[in-house]
Amino acid sequence: MSAEALYDSLKTICTRRRSIRRFSEKPLSIEQIAAIREVAGTAPYASGKKNWDLLVVTDRNVIRELAGTVQLRSSNLGKQVRDDFRGMFLEYAEHFTAFETAPALFIPVYKVQHSLSLMLDEVNEEIIQWERDNFVKSISCVAMLVLLAAESLGLGGCYMTGPIIAGQDLSKQLPLRKGYEIAAIIPVGYPQGDN
Repeated sequence: MSAEALYDSLKTICTRRRSIRRFSEKPLSIEQIAAIREVAGTAPYASGKKNWDLLVVTDRNVIRELAGTVQLRSSNLGKQVRDDFRGMFLEYAEHFTAFETAPALFIPVYKVQHSLSLMLDEVNEEIIQWERDNFVKSISCVAMLVLLAAESLGLGGCYMTGPIIAGQDLSKQLPLRKGYEIAAIIPVGYPQGDN
C-alpha cells in the first residue's frame, strides 16, 4: 500500500471518529477486543517504559456498579458545591455515567515512576510534576489509539475523564496493580441504532 493510501485510510478513520455515548446491547467479540488491545499496545510511552495497562470490563453488572460508584461520588460532591453552582455541576455530572450502556469498557491505567526527582539532592516539586505529566500525557496516546482502533472496526467510543472524579473508589472495584491509577474510562460498542 502506498504512503498516500495509508494516509488516506488514517485520515478517513480520524475524521469519521465521533464521541459515542449511547450503545446498542450487542456485545463485542473476543477478536474485536484483542484487536483494540493490539493497536493500543503500539503507543509510544514516556522513557520507553510500559508502566501502563489496559483493563477491559465486559461484565454488565460490574459496569453498572462502576456507574453507581461515579453517580454516588458526583451526588456527594454536588452537596459540597456552592448553591449558585450546584445545579450546573449536577447537570454536568450526569454525563459522567454515560458509559453505563456500553458492552465494553477499556480502562487505561498507569503508574508514575519517579526517576530524575530521585537523583536530585533536594525535593523539587516542579520535576515531580513534570514526571507525573509525562506519564499522564503518555497514557493519552494509548487512549487515542483505543478510539481509533474502535472506529476502524466500525465501533464507537468516548474518551471519558469525568468518571475519574471517583477514581479512588473505582480503583477498589477494579483489579489494579499496586501504585497504578485510572486515566480514563473509554466505553466502546456499536452505536445505538446499529444492528
